[in-house]
This record gives sequence, structure tokens and C-alpha cells, in this order.
Amino acid sequence: MSAKKIFISCGELSGESHASRLVIELLKQEPELEIRALGSDILKELRVKLIEDYREYSFSGLTEVVANLSKILGLKKRILEELQEWQPDCVVLVDYGGFNLELAKSIKAEFKNPPKIIEYIAPQIWASRPWRIKAIKASIDKVLCTLPFEEKLYQEANINHRYVGNPVLGSLTRALPKQEFLKNFAEIQYRKGFSSKTNPTSETILIGLFPGSRKSEIKHMLPLMIKASNQLIERNPKLNFRFILARASNIKRSLLQKYGLHSKLNLAKGKKQHHIEVLDADDMLAPNHKLLSAADALWLCSGTVTLEAALYTTPYFLAYKSSLINYLLYLLFRTIKIAGLANIISGKSIAKEFLQYDANLNNFVNETEAWLHSPKQKYNGDFSDYYYNIKSEFSELKTQLSGFDSAKLAAREVLDAC
Repeated sequence: MSAKKIFISCGELSGESHASRLVIELLKQEPELEIRALGSDILKELRVKLIEDYREYSFSGLTEVVANLSKILGLKKRILEELQEWQPDCVVLVDYGGFNLELAKSIKAEFKNPPKIIEYIAPQIWASRPWRIKAIKASIDKVLCTLPFEEKLYQEANINHRYVGNPVLGSLTRALPKQEFLKNFAEIQYRKGFSSKTNPTSETILIGLFPGSRKSEIKHMLPLMIKASNQLIERNPKLNFRFILARASNIKRSLLQKYGLHSKLNLAKGKKQHHIEVLDADDMLAPNHKLLSAADALWLCSGTVTLEAALYTTPYFLAYKSSLINYLLYLLFRTIKIAGLANIISGKSIAKEFLQYDANLNNFVNETEAWLHSPKQKYNGDFSDYYYNIKSEFSELKTQLSGFDSAKLAAREVLDAC
């Protein structure tokens, strides 16, 4: 009997991270599988054959998509040609909703004997563009739900589905104490020849910065984070802040420099710019997760990282800015006013969300100071009650999502479908 063939399509880092754990489970259950993918180095290192590298097609917002439409259509054509020749038994679509749904529709329409199509981490139709459920019903053979409330939605639409738990839980690593993280980071910086603060103390307030993994996100978020970090230091001169930025593997340091981040202290218009240090994707194993767990608090660009942070119980605020036309389209298409997964799943506003015009200097600084100071007490080595209430709420959320091995359950569903 010939080995089963599976194609996996993911178009961004968070989706590929979940896909990698799925691949590990698939090969654990059936080592002879042949797997090909739209992915990057993460899947390639698992000996998955890449049809294309999605990093060349990482566009966000309608304006970017329209500007690169011919390139995106060329990618879809290339994948369809490969699949027609290879004839996989199953296609697994991981997140990346717009592209993957169009790919599924084309497979169902053009293939004489189309493979089974499984959706793992389905489009968030409960948040925007609810009409997509018709395309899901027409083109997807089974939806593997990853959020508890999605089950009811697909059941009411009479779509084959199963809740397999949230894969973010499976991505968590051992929470790293702040002092251990800072010691390891200082050693890495020293080896790389970068200046770095040494001898971290318990009084260090570590703020982790996650400005995003797309060029447009860096453009809008990084300058704001730099200004906010500088103002916090100016307003709180007695506090020992440490700002460390997580650089995504597809974001070059030159891009960070273009939008104001420099590797050395720098004089601009007579003012000292605070040195934000950079944690590179290859600095340590699972660097993002180590920073998410070790930081006292986080400034996050919207995305999966917000749920990861919540499951480490690290207080954060979510911020996002885009072009005006993209923001207006978001307002037009959204069906709920909450953006962050932790807030959506819990059904309440635990972490503040600063979108578009609310993503501003005052909100960044004031929310960070609210974690440090209570109305009656200035920061004296401990955080505010407000800060600890956020940690408690995140702990309850983690309990709510626990109890499922998402990758293992999803792998079994995929293999059963082949």
C-alpha cells in the first residue's frame, strides 16, 4: 500500500508554528506519510517538501492584497498545478483564511477526484465577513474548531466539524524567570558584540515589545513604541526599565532601523533616544515564548501572540494601526467590537485594546503606568492591584482552555479523512 499524501497550506508564522506541531504528530502516527506544503524553514526542517515559501507573499490589508493580486493569483496557480500532478489524499488549510478558502474552492471545482479538505484554525467568521460560512460549507469537508464557541456556529450551519482544543496551548514552553532570561540574553548580546546592560536586578521592569511580523505593522507600530518607551523613562526617572523587542525572522534589522530603532544610543534633536534591545529569532530556542513568559508586561501588535501572552498570564495591551482605507474596511466588515482572542474567549475586556487612533502615545504610557502605580500608591517594587487582577483573569482563561491535545486530535482527524 502506497504512503498517504498530505498537502498543508499556511501563509504566516503563527499558522506555520501550529502546522509544525501537526506535522510532528502526523509523522508520529504514520511515519511513511508524504507531506508537501506552502510554508517556510519551520516545515522544511521537518523534512516537508515546500512547494512555495509563503514569506514572499505575506501581505496584510486590502490595499496590499490588491497591489499584489497578480502575484497571489500566480501562487495559487502554481499550487494547483503541483497538486493536480501529485494528487494528494488530503489538503489541510491552516488559518490564512482568504487565500486558503479560494484555494479550496478551486480544488473542488477543477479536480476530477478532489482530495478531502480539512480546515484547521478556520477563518474568524464570527468576527468579520460572516458570509464566508457559505464558502466553507461548499468547499470544506471538515472544520477542526479551535475555539469553544465555534462549535455552536458550525452545528447551526450543518457543517461537519469537531472541537480539537486550541493549538496555542501546545505551543507554550517552560515559563522562564525574568532573571534567568535577562542573564541568558546578556550573554547572547555580548557574544554578538552588541552593547547590553549587565547584572540584571530584581528591580528591573522588563517590557517586551512585539511590533508584528509584517512590514506594514513595523511601519505603524515601531515608531510609536520607541516614543512611548522614551516617555516612560522621562516620566519615571527612578525606575529601571528594560525594553526588549522580539524581531520576527522575516523582518530585517535594516527595516527596524528605517523606522527609528538603532543599535546604539543616539542623539536626535538634542534628546537621548532610549536604546531598545533586540531579541532575534535565532538567539535562543523559542525566543518569543521566553520573552512572553519572562517579561513583567508586554506591548503587543494584534494577533495570535495576544493569546499566547494571556496563557503565560503576562499582562499586556493589544495595539494595531493600519492605513485609513484598511481601517475603514475593518469597521465595515467586523461583526464584533473586540479584537483580541483572550477577551473574545473570556467574554470580557481583560486586556486593553488600542486600535487605530487609540493606538497613541498617551494610551501606551498611561496603561503601562497603571500596571505600576495604583491611584494611592506609587510603584515601590511591586505592581498594582489592577496588574494582578489581569494575571488572575488570564489564569482562569488558561484553565478554561486546558484538557485538549490539539495537534494530536487534529492529526487523527486528518489521517481518518485520508
